[in-house]
Amino acid sequence: MSRLAAEVGLKQSSLYYYFPNRDAVVAALVAQANIVPLELVDRIIADGGSAASSVYRFVRGDVEGLCALPFDINEIHRVAMRDRDRFAEYWRERGRLERRLASLISNGMDAGEFRVVDPRLTALTILANDEGVQNWFRLGTTRKPRVIGDAVAAMVVGGLLAAGRSVEDVIDEVSTLY
Repeated sequence: MSRLAAEVGLKQSSLYYYFPNRDAVVAALVAQANIVPLELVDRIIADGGSAASSVYRFVRGDVEGLCALPFDINEIHRVAMRDRDRFAEYWRERGRLERRLASLISNGMDAGEFRVVDPRLTALTILANDEGVQNWFRLGTTRKPRVIGDAVAAMVVGGLLAAGRSVEDVIDEVSTLY
C-alpha cells in the first residue's frame, strides 16, 4: 500500500480512506478491467462500417488501451480466476466482450469479408494477442502504442480476410471513415 500511495501521489493514510486494504484496490481494478474494451466495441458497432474495418478499429484501440494501462492485465485475469464468485461480474462482462467480438467476426464471414473461422475461438485469440502485446510493451520499446496497434490490427485483419480482399483497402476505409 505504501508503494501504491507513492505511485499515485498520496499519503498512505489517504489511500486507506478509499481502500481498506490491498485486496480492495485489486478488486476495484478487476471491476474496471472490461469497461474500456466493452465501450470501445460498442462504439465501433454503433458507428457501422464493414466488419473488417470494425475488427481493425477494435484491435488497434484495444492494443492502445492495454499499452496505456498502469497495471498488468494478465494479473487482473489471474486474480479474477482465483475467486470466480467474487468476480462474477468481471466474467460476465468478459463474456459479453468475447461475444461482441465474435459477432463482428461472424458478420464478416456472412458478408464474405472474412474466411471461415470459429468466431468464438478467433475472438478469444484476438483478445489474448492484444493482451500479450502489453507484456512486451511494458518491458520498454520506442514504438508508440498507435503504431503498435495499427501493426497488430493489420496482422489480425489480414489473417482473417477472404481471398481477394486486401488489408490495404481495410486501412483505407478506416482512415477515410474514422
